[in-house]
Amino acid sequence: MTKVLVTGSRGFIGKQVIKRLKKSEILTDLIDSKRIDLKNIEEVMKLNASDVVIHLGGKTTKGLEWDEYFNNNVLGTLNILEYCITKKIKKMIFVSSYVYGNPKYLPIDEEHPIDPHNAYTKSKYLAEQLCEFYAKNSDLNIIILRPFNIFGKTLPNGFLITNLLKSIQTNEKVTIFNKDSKRDFLHIDDFVDIVLKIKDCDFKFEVFNVGSGKSYSFNEVVKKIEKISIKKLNLQYEEDKESFIGEITADISKLNNKIKWVSKISFDEGLQKSK
Repeated sequence: MTKVLVTGSRGFIGKQVIKRLKKSEILTDLIDSKRIDLKNIEEVMKLNASDVVIHLGGKTTKGLEWDEYFNNNVLGTLNILEYCITKKIKKMIFVSSYVYGNPKYLPIDEEHPIDPHNAYTKSKYLAEQLCEFYAKNSDLNIIILRPFNIFGKTLPNGFLITNLLKSIQTNEKVTIFNKDSKRDFLHIDDFVDIVLKIKDCDFKFEVFNVGSGKSYSFNEVVKKIEKISIKKLNLQYEEDKESFIGEITADISKLNNKIKWVSKISFDEGLQKSK
């Protein structure tokens, strides 16, 4: 039975990955039910050896100081890489982020210029660079996934779809910034399918964009949620030129071709499952 270490095991994606790892022995970043500090190399080295690492741990909260992102996402990834080398682990999956900034062309493939647009995505790209260095200078095989917008029932508050679905229940007002901006959304179940397929693939070093290949404006998302809920949302609209990115759509042809993955859940079905 394959031993799989999942960091960020208590997070939105981590919990769903663990639920689906039915044919593996699961290790987590918990010791005595307490999450270890990935920034602390001594604590990381206390983790038992695994065959595969799925590295999801880090800070995703918006609005943190740069040093918090750096320490958790960059230093934390460095320590996990060192754990892999020390424990002679052969494969690691690193879940990164959207790192392309304002697109120069659509859809966005893996060759698109990198231009992280905030401190969080900068920290994720630095962690990617560490992964590439280790993959090219050791026996460790690494696959990097760049998810665009993952959503689902247990997605934390603060994200557009979660805020809208919560507002249906509470009638709490939701502010929609840049309502015509378009994003590529993928349901969590589809994303976990990708992680599980990648786990069984043999790549020395690969990067994959992860999305549905389709994009919807924030206003379209509002209308879809109002339709399935048969209720009007309590909304206000604002413009935020500083953070404005007009459209983000993933080119997922590499993912389709290399691992033979196709999405099973449409955006409308995903919204229904997220209620």
